[in-house]
Amino acid sequence: MLKKLVKVLLVISLLVFFIPVAKDMTIKNRIKSVIKNNNVNSEYSGFIYIPKFDYKNLIKEGDESLDKNLVLLTNFSNNIGSNKIILAGHNNKYVFSKIYNLDLGDEIVISDFYVDYNYKVKERRIIKVDDFSYFNEDGLYLITCTNNNQERFVIKAKREY
Repeated sequence: MLKKLVKVLLVISLLVFFIPVAKDMTIKNRIKSVIKNNNVNSEYSGFIYIPKFDYKNLIKEGDESLDKNLVLLTNFSNNIGSNKIILAGHNNKYVFSKIYNLDLGDEIVISDFYVDYNYKVKERRIIKVDDFSYFNEDGLYLITCTNNNQERFVIKAKREY
């Protein structure tokens, strides 16, 4: 009886561990495949790369609700490479949970699959959810949620030419 219970617990614990790892690998492989193949005719506008964390993710354009695994190029931005880029993403392990650890001067690379645009973090700030005045200057903005539904965490970066 004890052996069966141990076997069942072992199988359950392996499944609990394996399913998230497999999902993480699937997402990372999809990202690597699109980036590697420069799939410019795809549904993606480009990708973001943060060397400090070796973080890469695809950018999708639109104003629909955020995908839990993608970074969204908001409708405030014209396109990648423009003077003002606003990227929004969920605060989860697949998207923007690590941006809280970005420091001033850290590098962020945005690519449209043709050209890489290099940015340096210049500011970190928490803003009210309906405060759009913060986005008045040119640059790159990464925005994600906080534990407070009325606030957002924003990274502001300036382009390095």
